[in-house]
Amino acid sequence: MEEEYVQGQFKKLQEQRMTMQKKTFTNWVNNVFYKHGVDIRIHDLYTELKDGIYLLQLLELLSAEQLPRPNKGKMRVHFLENNSKAIQFLKTKVQVKVIGPENIVDGDRTLILGLMWIIILRFQIASIRLDKEEFGAKADVLSANDALLVWCQYKTASYPNVNVKDFSKSWSDGLAFNALIHAHRPDLIQYSSLRHDQPISNLNNAFTVAEKQLGITKLLDAEDVAVPFPDERSIMTYVSFYYHYFSRLKQDQTVQKRLTKIVFFLKETDDLKFQYEQMVSELLKWIKLKVVELDNRFFPNSLKEMRLLMGNFKTFRIVEKPPKYREKGIIEANFFHIRTKQRAHNQRAYLPPEGKTLRDLEKEWVVLEKAEHNRGKAIQEELLRLERVEQLVQRFLKKAAVREAYLEDMRGIIKKQNDWQPGTVEEHQAATRKLEAVEADMLSRDLRFKALSKMASEIKQENYHGKIQIEKKQNDIAHQWQDLMTQLQRQKHSLGAMQEGLVLLRDIDTITEELKGLKVSCVMHFTC
Repeated sequence: MEEEYVQGQFKKLQEQRMTMQKKTFTNWVNNVFYKHGVDIRIHDLYTELKDGIYLLQLLELLSAEQLPRPNKGKMRVHFLENNSKAIQFLKTKVQVKVIGPENIVDGDRTLILGLMWIIILRFQIASIRLDKEEFGAKADVLSANDALLVWCQYKTASYPNVNVKDFSKSWSDGLAFNALIHAHRPDLIQYSSLRHDQPISNLNNAFTVAEKQLGITKLLDAEDVAVPFPDERSIMTYVSFYYHYFSRLKQDQTVQKRLTKIVFFLKETDDLKFQYEQMVSELLKWIKLKVVELDNRFFPNSLKEMRLLMGNFKTFRIVEKPPKYREKGIIEANFFHIRTKQRAHNQRAYLPPEGKTLRDLEKEWVVLEKAEHNRGKAIQEELLRLERVEQLVQRFLKKAAVREAYLEDMRGIIKKQNDWQPGTVEEHQAATRKLEAVEADMLSRDLRFKALSKMASEIKQENYHGKIQIEKKQNDIAHQWQDLMTQLQRQKHSLGAMQEGLVLLRDIDTITEELKGLKVSCVMHFTC
């Protein structure tokens, strides 16, 4: 019976420790995901690691190495494949002998907790080293586990009721946790107010302060720790968070001490940085204003004004831009001067504010040169266009003058025709033939007048500055042409009507003559 009791108690203790480990390791995993900004939360290690996807992602975050992509299949063979990838990777970092992928897939609680402990040892605890300045020669010979224990003993040695001998019973009353915090941040803990017989209160106090004031994730619950023999692995995992936090805090304090020694140097470099940033700001401002100016495509539609614009552009390229390019070189020299001084004093390299780096300046300068190139190209194209339009206008004016002269001549001819009244059919026929010749000539020139109209439309479309005058002249010529065609048609109609009258008169004369001939013939007949 006694043996069964002992076995029962041992089994109960094992169950308690496994429960505590599961809770601690789950919180630790969730903390890793949270710290890396991954929106994943594990609730049950035994079941949620089954497919191997979370395990691969966890190892990738911890190692900062790229692992093989997981298989997203839902079959057991896919789960085994993913977990095998994770274990194979882990074997490159640390010895993993017992567990296999099937243990994870099947939810073997003991082996899964063992695997998580191996991962925590490798990525959370293995980097723990004692400071040689504080601990001397033994800092190099102690393992990470022993180094963490010695560190806890050293930091809590002067505190009453604290005697850290292990990572189990020594932490049950919560005083050791409070002592660790007080040793580094006495402003956060009133250690003298804590009582040895109030473990839950002590533990909650330490856990709350660590989480809210130091940002140390709460891995443990007070009720799990306030037992005769809390789980060693869980305590060690949580205490390692304290070590890493306060080690970083110490490093920050060391940096602050070093900074105070180089105040004079920093003042000098600050002045150089200010000068650099001011020059960059002014040059960038000039570049951006110039880019807006160069990108403007609202060009004048006068050839004279465009040539003036081209002159201003050449002035920019030859006179205004070169000093700014030299200023850019001075800025680059100042930046490398700052970097050289910092290297000489073992200082962190100066990183200009966002938008004021040499890369930013170079990028904007490239934009400027591109805008300059495009501006020159656009001005040249516009000059060529305006020259072509100007030539088109000159051709239009010459042809318009020819058309106007032709219209004037034709008006004279038609007027002369209109003023002359033919007295005979033969004269009328001659006038008709002449009018038909005039009509044929005019109709042959109709395409020329249409071509002139087309030229005027093209000039208008090209937005020539004198397009209104051109359009007015074209409309006037078109109106004259149409009016002349109307006069021609009226003249033709008039001649047609006149022809009918002359033919009638000629017929009357013919009949009259015939009657006269008959009358003479009759008289001669009766006389005989």
